[in-house]
Amino acid sequence: MNVGIYVRVSIIDTKNQESPEIHENRGRKYAESKGWNVTKVYILPSISGKSTLNHSETQRMLEDIRNGTIQTLIFSKLARLARNTQELIHYSNYFQKYEANMVSLGEHIDTSTASGRLFYTMIGAMGQWERENNLERMMASIETRREMGKFVGGNVSHGYKLENAFIVINEEEAPVRKLIYELFLEHKRRSVVARILNERGYRTRKNKKWSDITVTRLIKNSDAKGIRRSNYTGKRTSENPSGLKPKSEWIFDPCPAIVSEELWESCNAILREQEAKNKQTKPLNQKVHLFTSYLYCHNDHKMSLTRKTNKYTCVQCKVRIDKDDLEEIFKTRLEQFIISEEEVNKYSQSSNEEIQLKKDEIEFAENNAKKIDEKMDRLLTLNIEGEIPIKGFKKHYEQLLEQKDQIELNIQTLQRELQEMLDAKNSFSEVLHQSKDLYSKWHTLDRPEKRYIVQSVVNRIEFDGKNINFNLKQIAPLSSLELSQNGQRSGTIS
Repeated sequence: MNVGIYVRVSIIDTKNQESPEIHENRGRKYAESKGWNVTKVYILPSISGKSTLNHSETQRMLEDIRNGTIQTLIFSKLARLARNTQELIHYSNYFQKYEANMVSLGEHIDTSTASGRLFYTMIGAMGQWERENNLERMMASIETRREMGKFVGGNVSHGYKLENAFIVINEEEAPVRKLIYELFLEHKRRSVVARILNERGYRTRKNKKWSDITVTRLIKNSDAKGIRRSNYTGKRTSENPSGLKPKSEWIFDPCPAIVSEELWESCNAILREQEAKNKQTKPLNQKVHLFTSYLYCHNDHKMSLTRKTNKYTCVQCKVRIDKDDLEEIFKTRLEQFIISEEEVNKYSQSSNEEIQLKKDEIEFAENNAKKIDEKMDRLLTLNIEGEIPIKGFKKHYEQLLEQKDQIELNIQTLQRELQEMLDAKNSFSEVLHQSKDLYSKWHTLDRPEKRYIVQSVVNRIEFDGKNINFNLKQIAPLSSLELSQNGQRSGTIS
């Protein structure tokens, strides 16, 4: 058996003339008595036993254990390996994982023997006891801090701040946090959300540009819907590289919500689907059948068109509907959508709400621009008064100038979008008339044109064998979609 000898001597040992050679010789004599072959020696001279895990010699030893270069490690005493209980538990778990043995000469522990393996059991029990004891102390501390009205730990994420030990909405950041969810629900691309935020001049709390990683982290964080998670991370180790604690130790507390639970769940459902498929959603092919990817049975199975029967079919549930019948029902529903006074009123109300939201977004961006102006003025004053060097002034001033330029461009874009919305609202009656005319000519449209209309107005269609439910998007009547000859959109949705 190939073995290694681990030698650690402290400064005090060195002063007492207890050299590394003395401990190495003890280890070699023990190995010789067992008929073992000493192939490695790890020496940590004048090193405290408070923590040995990160020492280069220790890491070399652990690597040799992992690779099977040595199967046993010999040392003078447990305290020579580690005086820290957590590290001793870590060593024990590591050696067990790679089926290696530990030999402590001072305590007569040899885990290659049956009696010595009891050591692993004792260390495991000690570790479990310490974890449970620490958890009890931590929970008691948290409850005490709660009773005293103190904050119970962790950083607050974008959109929140601390006031008198309570988490409250950060009025400057919360609109951006909400915008992240709205943009992701619309575009379904984290990189697109990050790009739009950067183009509009928004920055993270550390004044950095947004990245898709940051966007993903904030979308997943449940505090936005009013549930804050804490005490879920700890120290990262080789056995637990993520650093996540057991879920039994996680703490959930209520906090003010920035978005609705429905919006949060919708965005996270998209994320889960994308991560499961490990690919992003692709644009739908306009050459496919009209309702492919939109039609589902009552058990949430996608229904596909079979050429032999010309019917959309759910293979599992044996539910089917003729494609021509479905198209006729769909056309009737669209006509109801356009002609119905209730639907028109819903659209008008929705349009007014969207216009107000756009105005609020412009106001928020303008306030951000004013704040950046104030920061630039303060920097300029400090520079004039000689309190900030030219190099530092130039660096910070140019960052703020770039951010302001992006915000101003964003304001111009928002104002154009607002004007388009106002124009659409003013021309709604004419749009409605044209929409009715478009659907009266449905039978003259070719399949790409019809497919585009389906993509534009449908979220989902459900069929249970008798009843059909159309879940339509909240958009204006489609006459505002100027369709070209090949069915591609050349206008915009109002």
